[in-house]
Amino acid sequence: MTEHTPNTNTPETAGPEPFEAEDWIRTFAVAPPEHVDLPPHHPHCLGCGPANPHGHQLRVRRDAHGVYAHHSFDSRHVGAPAIAHGGAVATVLDDLFGFLLYTVGELAVTRHLAIDYLAPVLLDTPYTLRSHIHSRAGRKLHLRATIENNHAHVVTTATALFLIVDIDHFLTPRHNASAATAPTTHEDQQGPQMDSP
Repeated sequence: MTEHTPNTNTPETAGPEPFEAEDWIRTFAVAPPEHVDLPPHHPHCLGCGPANPHGHQLRVRRDAHGVYAHHSFDSRHVGAPAIAHGGAVATVLDDLFGFLLYTVGELAVTRHLAIDYLAPVLLDTPYTLRSHIHSRAGRKLHLRATIENNHAHVVTTATALFLIVDIDHFLTPRHNASAATAPTTHEDQQGPQMDSP
């Protein structure tokens, strides 16, 4: 390892240890309805973790419609010059969708994420991100989000399908990763049915 290649497995940047997973899961869905400021998913989350120096450190609030955040992408997120990488934008939107779970009070995972990049998302530019639950059908949460610039022009839209899962999904991730390739219920076999925004 050269001096220019950081060790990403240091205690400061490593993710939560396996023994911490159960504590994290048991506290994740607890965010009283009166709390407007929502807590990060965990300290090392790439989207919102305050202890992750490589992350976006998204700070999300709840309102009557869903959740929202103010965010600027910086030089760590560059794609084309002066423009945020599409993957960085997707990361933030996926994480924003995850904050809706505080309003549902259940655990869920991303099954499908679709993004329309309507205009470049610029670096060092303030944006407002908004997300809400469009509909729910059983375990399926159909979600929508937008990114707006400071002139209220929508530059990105996204839809997602999240599936409600139980606690064991996170306690045995290796088993569930292989099981995810073979849906076990008719509901899971159906592809996402997204409406137009």
